[in-house]
Amino acid sequence: MSFKKSVDVVIVGSGIAGCTLTWQWILKGKSVVMISDIDKGSSAVAAGVYNPTILKRFTSVWKSREQLEVLNSFYPLVEQTVGVSFLHPINILRRFHDDKEIKTWLKKSHKEDLKDFMSPDIVDLEMVGIDAPSNFGLVKETGWLDTLGFMNASLNYLKSRSSLLTESFDFDQLSHQEDHICYKDIRADKIIFAEGFKMRSNPYFSDLPLQGNKGEVLTIKVPGLKLDHIIKSSVFLMPYIDDLFWVGATYSRDDFTDNSTEVAKEFLTSRLERFLSLPYEVVDHKHGIRPTTLDRRPFIGSHKDYNNYYVFNGMGSRAVLITPWAAQNLFDSIYYDTDINEEMNVNRCYK
Repeated sequence: MSFKKSVDVVIVGSGIAGCTLTWQWILKGKSVVMISDIDKGSSAVAAGVYNPTILKRFTSVWKSREQLEVLNSFYPLVEQTVGVSFLHPINILRRFHDDKEIKTWLKKSHKEDLKDFMSPDIVDLEMVGIDAPSNFGLVKETGWLDTLGFMNASLNYLKSRSSLLTESFDFDQLSHQEDHICYKDIRADKIIFAEGFKMRSNPYFSDLPLQGNKGEVLTIKVPGLKLDHIIKSSVFLMPYIDDLFWVGATYSRDDFTDNSTEVAKEFLTSRLERFLSLPYEVVDHKHGIRPTTLDRRPFIGSHKDYNNYYVFNGMGSRAVLITPWAAQNLFDSIYYDTDINEEMNVNRCYK
C-alpha cells in the first residue's frame, strides 16, 4: 500500500491533552497528524485555572514545582509559534471564612512545599462588590489558560500544515505492525490516544479504570466589578473579558448526561452570592466530563500488547498544569528511553 502521509506520530483527540501532545512533538522537530471530530469535550468548558496548591485543605499539588517549570516555558513557546496569546498569569486571593482558616494558612505557608506559593502575609484588600470580612491569603505562581484560544490556535496551525484529519476515529481502519501503525493512508511510528472521557469506548484502552467527573461553569456579567486577581472561596470568580467573569466549578461523579443542570447553576450562584454583592447576569452555562482516575494520577504509557499504541489520559481538573509536564515525560520516554513517572505509568493498571 502506498501512503499519502508518513509521520512520527498520530494523535487522536483535540482537547488540552491532544493539543499539548501535538505541540510537544512539533516543538521537538517531529511530524504529527491529529485525528479528531473536534467534538467539544471537557477542555472546551474548562476555565483553565492553574494553581500549584489545593486551597480547600491548604496542601500542595503533586509535583507542582516540576509542572510549573514546564508550563512556564511550554505555553509561551506555543504562543510565539502561532502569534496568539492565551496564557494569563494572575494571582489568586483565597477568601478566608473565619479565624481558624487564617491560623491554618499562616502555619501552612511556612511549609517547605508551600512557602513559594502561599504568602505568609494576610491581605486586607477592599474591593467594591466583594464581601471578605476575614480578608484573603495570596497565592502566587498561578493564572489561567484560555483553553479555547489555545485549542483553536493549535487546530488552525495543524490545518495550515495539512496535519489535521477531521473525523471520528475508525478503529477498523487501524492496523499494527512491528515497527509502525497504519491508519487509512497514514503511516506513523506511534499512535497516542488522548480522547478524554471517550476512552471508555476505545477497544484497546477501555479496560483502564477511567472515571468521569462532570463539571459545570457559568459565565456572568457584572458591570462595575474590577478584579486584578482570581477570587477563590467555595467557588472561584475569575476575570475573563471586560465585564465578563467565570464562576466554577461543580464536580459530579454520578451525572454523565450531556446537558447543563439547574442544580449545578443553583449551587454555583448560591455560593457566589455569599461574597459577591453586586448584581449580575448569567450569560452562559457550560458543562463537560473530566477524565479522572481513582488514584488521581494520569494514565500514560504504551499498551500491554501493542508497544506503539499509547494512552495519554486522566488529567482531571488540573489538565492545564499537569499536561505539558506529562507530555514531556512521555516524549522523553519514547525518544530518550527515560522512565515514565511510576505514579502515572499506565503499567500500574496491568499488574
